[in-house]
Amino acid sequence: MKTLPVLSTNTIINLPVDGTRPIDQVVIKVVNNGSAGAACYLTGLANSASPQTVFIEELFELQYRETSSKTYTIVEDLFQFNFVYSQEQLKIQVFLVDVNGVWTAVNLEVFEVGRITSEIRDNVSVTSTDFAAISFMRSSAFTIPQGLAAEIRPAALDILSKRPVRYMVVAGGTLDGTFENFPTPTTDIPVTDTALLVNYTCTTVTGGKVIMQGTGSGISGAYANLAVNLLNERLSYELQNEPVTLVVNSLSGDDDLAVTFKMSEQW
Repeated sequence: MKTLPVLSTNTIINLPVDGTRPIDQVVIKVVNNGSAGAACYLTGLANSASPQTVFIEELFELQYRETSSKTYTIVEDLFQFNFVYSQEQLKIQVFLVDVNGVWTAVNLEVFEVGRITSEIRDNVSVTSTDFAAISFMRSSAFTIPQGLAAEIRPAALDILSKRPVRYMVVAGGTLDGTFENFPTPTTDIPVTDTALLVNYTCTTVTGGKVIMQGTGSGISGAYANLAVNLLNERLSYELQNEPVTLVVNSLSGDDDLAVTFKMSEQW
């Protein structure tokens, strides 16, 4: 899976020397070399105290081959700029400008931020009828920058069963139950740490499309664990504005399952 680009200047020291700061301005030049429009979210962070404070915040779009230049006056002792953007071919260059107008380029560091968001549901009573066990959906209320550039894909699933089981991952469709913010009764994830809503009270999904499916064996009188790494399946599907649902059923009589559905979030 390709991780979305995130760039940072890291902390830059701008303490006054003989009453003059070594950095008077920062100039940021952005060029879209991609084949489509791109969005860029930049923040300037003052690092003199903990927690950091934001002194610059901008979200802007660039069309194909468009160039943007931004200039900021700097009065902070310690600062950094971070960039989150939605098009890999967006190129960013940062220059420090001293009081004499001399420009110095800054090396930007690529870093990755991500998480695996999951939900567990036990005591799932299934028959040969499809049962929608867990569903995820993007949260429209999730804040920038995460909401701008989050790449969200099905990551893995686990099913504990006593009988042979079938599973499907279904994109889209209409579900019963309710999509909720985290944390849930079984999963303590702060609402600010994930771009996902979860529905763990659903039972049916109507419509949608199957993006992958499979089967697993059970053990009579004992639980067998079926673990599937969906990232290894290299699914082309990325969660946008529709739900993605883990659907299960039993291939051999009634059964009680415990299931886990995991989603990969990359910022």
